[in-house]
Amino acid sequence: MKPRHSFVITAALFFPVKASLRRTVANDRNRYRNPNESAYTKQCKALVSEIEEGPEKEGSVSWNQELNCETSGGEIFTIEDTPLEWIQSNLASNTLISGDSDLILPIGATVNHDIGKIKPNGPTEFRNRPVKGKRRKLAVVQGVRTVLVVRVRASGGETTQSMAALADSVFGAASGLANANDPVNLRSQVLECSYNKLEFVPLTDRTRVTQNFGGSDIVNGAVTVDVNTAVSEGHTVMRNAITSQLKIMFDVSHPRQLADHIMYCLPPGTMGGIAYAFINGWMSVYNDSWCTFPSVQMHEMGHNLNLAHSNEARAYNDQSGVMGYSYRQDDGPQMCFNAAKSWQLGWYEGTNQLITISTGGVRSYVGQLSGIVNYDHVNNPNRNSNPILIKLNQNQKTNPDDYYITFNSKRSFNSETVEGGNQVTIVRASGEGMHYAESDLISKLSAHRSYTITNFDGTTDSATITVNEISVSHSFAEVSICIGDCDPAPTQSPTLAPSQSPTLAPSQSPTLAPSQTLTLAPSQSPIAAPTLVPSQLPSIAHTPAPSSIDSCSTLNRRECKESNDCIWYPTQWQCALSSGPEPPYLPCSAIIWPRVCNFRKGCTWQQRECTDE
Repeated sequence: MKPRHSFVITAALFFPVKASLRRTVANDRNRYRNPNESAYTKQCKALVSEIEEGPEKEGSVSWNQELNCETSGGEIFTIEDTPLEWIQSNLASNTLISGDSDLILPIGATVNHDIGKIKPNGPTEFRNRPVKGKRRKLAVVQGVRTVLVVRVRASGGETTQSMAALADSVFGAASGLANANDPVNLRSQVLECSYNKLEFVPLTDRTRVTQNFGGSDIVNGAVTVDVNTAVSEGHTVMRNAITSQLKIMFDVSHPRQLADHIMYCLPPGTMGGIAYAFINGWMSVYNDSWCTFPSVQMHEMGHNLNLAHSNEARAYNDQSGVMGYSYRQDDGPQMCFNAAKSWQLGWYEGTNQLITISTGGVRSYVGQLSGIVNYDHVNNPNRNSNPILIKLNQNQKTNPDDYYITFNSKRSFNSETVEGGNQVTIVRASGEGMHYAESDLISKLSAHRSYTITNFDGTTDSATITVNEISVSHSFAEVSICIGDCDPAPTQSPTLAPSQSPTLAPSQSPTLAPSQTLTLAPSQSPIAAPTLVPSQLPSIAHTPAPSSIDSCSTLNRRECKESNDCIWYPTQWQCALSSGPEPPYLPCSAIIWPRVCNFRKGCTWQQRECTDE
């Protein structure tokens, strides 16, 4: 009798299957023509990396996802020729669970250690452990987690900051440094946002078992590692060289035996762009000085905690929380996570301040809405008992997207939120508020504005969010959130939201979002073609909010993003009032800038004019 296997197999193929790919290595001696390649036969864990490839840009951020193979020793190899759409499809269908699925490579797979990559040469499969219920769940994102910050000396360069500077930028006074003076850092900001429920602490001091390989002891949560790898060889080779050195220096079989999270701060020139991290993993990688900025630290650690990006029409554009853009700014900006991510993290459970509204349960809430800075915590001077997060819940099987609402109070540890400050923000996300899922900021409402979701949860009823008044000084908004008609009398008392622990599994495949109609918008004059070429990265300073849709339409993207009353529509390349109707699409022939033309789907720039593809 054959032994029963402890795994269930789910296959996801992205190459056509050929019989020749199933031949064994022994019978295919001529396959490996590159002398640097060798057969790869080991089992490994599937990890997806979220890569912020370029600095913030006006109109877009360059980003990517890659599939990787993590060995039992912690080396990570990138799988070549893996389409982005294929990765996203398998994440959405739960076939691929980053940090948990086993990656099964075909017999013909080869590894090239010189570039840190694996060529699959055939179909790739994933294997997931069977669990009770539909999804595998993570522990609640709480407790104490150790962090090690790695400074690197390589051939051709070294990390700019000293060990002490790196430790100060990540832990501040908690680093134990006598002269630590960094007031806003990864540890301090997460501690405040979570109300002490999650703390990142420096790894305790540890002495090397051997000094034959250079480097340093671990001091104040930081270490220096010497590698023979050249800067020019790139980050995929560099990260594995660092991993190998850490294991030798401290006599461990995997770097995670040292710390829960390890930050690799690479020398300048090793990688392009900003940083990346592995979803539900332990490693994050930074381009030199980007390692020291708190928004980048929180963003990448967010990926380690199973958080996806926060978008607004395009990837990263939601600047109300740290899972959007990253900023080259020390000691700020002081802000936390958007409404969907805040719900997922589970930090604010245990009070009546989380409300779920649905067609089959409580259908409305009329009253005051506050934000996470008003969480009813005993040590919070801004505490109150108002709801701080409201979820408009739809049936996951037919409508996987839910809506998360909060008052984005611009005070205390959220005082520098870059977008939607002192407004009611509405964020759409799938995953039931428990799983890896990208989110979209769909509206920022000021007083006397509304947002309507028609045919909510597949019914004939609309869900309407109306902001009646806003009190900035008291940090709340008077709101009416109703499925169908709102009763004039106060609704029943809010119910306590079910306790939810973030899980490893991503959400189901997304379906089309319900159609959405904005209400109470003033009439709109025709919009002229855009007049400004995109400028540089979004500024953190805020400009006065425009008072009408006409004033919104004259703003460029940076000015639009800084305004509390306006929203940028990149497909139309137009700024409009956030509570007003979506501006009309420009025909290709009306676009006079190559960059805008090439950005627009269906348009192409040829012979100095924009034409239909």
